[in-house]
Amino acid sequence: MSAVDLTPLGDQLRSDLERRCAGRRRPFRLGVLVEEGNVAGGSFARSLERESRAAGIEVDHRVAPAGNADETLLILDQLVLDPTVTGVVVVQPVSSLPPWVVAAHLPASKDVEAITPAALAAAAAGRRRGTPVAEACLATLQHLGLEVSRTSVLLIGHGATGGRPIAQRLLAAGAHVSVVQHDVDQLDPLPPSEVLISAVGIAGVIPPAVVREGCTVLDVGTSMVEGSLRGDLGPEASARAARVTPVPGGIGRITSVCALLSLTELTSLQPGPVASWSLLETVARLLSPRDPAGGAAAAAITGALAAALDGLCRMHGPADEIAGSGHTAAQLLLAADRDRRAFGDYQRAQRQGNEVAAARQAALATPGEIGERLAELEARLRELTTTPSLDLDRRLAVQITTAAREAVQRLQREFSEQA
Repeated sequence: MSAVDLTPLGDQLRSDLERRCAGRRRPFRLGVLVEEGNVAGGSFARSLERESRAAGIEVDHRVAPAGNADETLLILDQLVLDPTVTGVVVVQPVSSLPPWVVAAHLPASKDVEAITPAALAAAAAGRRRGTPVAEACLATLQHLGLEVSRTSVLLIGHGATGGRPIAQRLLAAGAHVSVVQHDVDQLDPLPPSEVLISAVGIAGVIPPAVVREGCTVLDVGTSMVEGSLRGDLGPEASARAARVTPVPGGIGRITSVCALLSLTELTSLQPGPVASWSLLETVARLLSPRDPAGGAAAAAITGALAAALDGLCRMHGPADEIAGSGHTAAQLLLAADRDRRAFGDYQRAQRQGNEVAAARQAALATPGEIGERLAELEARLRELTTTPSLDLDRRLAVQITTAAREAVQRLQREFSEQA
């Protein structure tokens, strides 16, 4: 087994990054959000910041308190709505927020890691780079002289931020990809493959028998063990391969540079309806239990957020004013999430006949909270300072937010009148 030296590839990518950064009147600026206690993620954040400063990219590093969803969303919204921040990386995992909530608050035009539905769709269509880890794997295979379109790959792990986007990127490049999500040690026979990519994130999880003699291994999964960064492959499994990317010092460093290359391309993306699409999708899904036909309430609230956030993301007003309105929108999304859970509890209580009255009372309260947040957003939008070209957006957002508030109030009245 020989450890793959990715230094030449890293130097090549850094040279490209420096060329893109050189001569800019205003430097690129990266926002990085890390939650307290995220040790493994902190390693990636430090790598990002090291590479950024070497290339002349400014970094706005924010640390969110662990387990505080409201504070984390406020910090994220401040970074997203700051016009000087080119792109944002939210270092996973975030214990207080599921990944889809993070994606819902990140417009595609500032999504460095391509985690939002709009960014993933654009990457699949070839309009932008994919996730940094997927781009790093593709660049590494090409650097090793493999013709990706003729290469068979066994990918272990199918996580939303690891294996899944890697599989999609390699499939788009023409590779033959076999994906195993679990119980890899029980597979007999193994799918034929020249390359093994492990993206599990558990130290030493890959048994030696899974590694074909003489294959190329990309060890993507990492975890912290007694303060040291470890990969998915232990020494015995690595010994069976012809070439293995090391941990640390392997794919992770290439991933950091690929993330910054994506950052430099975000300025060509215009925030518009596509930037708010992931948030629309999320809110519609949150409201669907109450409005299964996709009627007035879901349409109105998603329309309000579309118009409001579209205008806010393109604003040139004071950053704190924009961030305040963004935080109101964040509170609205959290209220919608509480409504989804409260109404689900009510439905379960109905089926089981347990404490229906208490569950109904909780389900009655949450639409009122959504209405209050919509009223706050409406008030802020009325007071928002805009440029003449954006004032139409602001006025439309006010009208649609008003309609959303009225629709939610109607929904609450109808629910309270039900037997």
